[in-house]
Amino acid sequence: MDILSIPGEMLDTPEKGVSILDTSFRILEMNTTMHRWYAHRKFRPGEKCYRMYHGRNTPCTFCPARNAFQERRVATGIVPYHGPQREIRGWQKLIVFPLCNGDGKIVGVIEYVEDITREKVLEAEVEKLKVTERFLKGQVALLGELLEKEKEEKRRREEERRRLFATGIRPLLSLLRETLPSEVQRMLLDTLEKALDSFCGGQDVLQVFSLTPREWEVARLLAQGLTSKEIAEVLSVSKKAVDFHRGNIRKKLGIQKTKESLFAALQRSG
Repeated sequence: MDILSIPGEMLDTPEKGVSILDTSFRILEMNTTMHRWYAHRKFRPGEKCYRMYHGRNTPCTFCPARNAFQERRVATGIVPYHGPQREIRGWQKLIVFPLCNGDGKIVGVIEYVEDITREKVLEAEVEKLKVTERFLKGQVALLGELLEKEKEEKRRREEERRRLFATGIRPLLSLLRETLPSEVQRMLLDTLEKALDSFCGGQDVLQVFSLTPREWEVARLLAQGLTSKEIAEVLSVSKKAVDFHRGNIRKKLGIQKTKESLFAALQRSG
């Protein structure tokens, strides 16, 4: 049997196309799969492969069969699968084997064709996902930078409030306290000062207002470096009363079981 005249039914393989071409790119035989794929074109033995498969009048520039002829070796390639109007319906992978006669002369090729349209579609989807992933990573990085800038701006605003309170508001409140004749007025002023201190210094408001007015007064004087005895003299109360308030303040600040000094804790709290 001539190697170029193998019946098409002998070339049948499940889901694989097979065709035999001579050196002029004429189709000598196709298997059942190829007939099914190209049922929209009436096959005539001797039809040029580029006209039958791709609707062209000249050989394809991407033709693996031409490479097999020229390089005298197995060639592979991926080619488009064209429909009736030369529209691309999908993609095929070709493995082309040179066919030689007894003298070693190439007389044709046999093409094994696999439909890889699904794989190509999946590859395209994967590439889209990679592009989306790179975009999202860029957005996350940008958001991270914006959040850091926002945190830095927040820290700057808090520092500015602390500076304003320490250099402007607190001295004015101290002067005002000296002019207030009523203990109730001074207590209200203490409450106002602590509220402003909380806002300007970034303290926890609930923690700030957990102290009683007298505890505020004791805490304020402690923060100024006064001893219990000195505070007792300023407030006209006993040292024992001051020590009682100091114990409550330590408890409310959560340092009653630590060795941290109350003065240091008050300085740390603002």
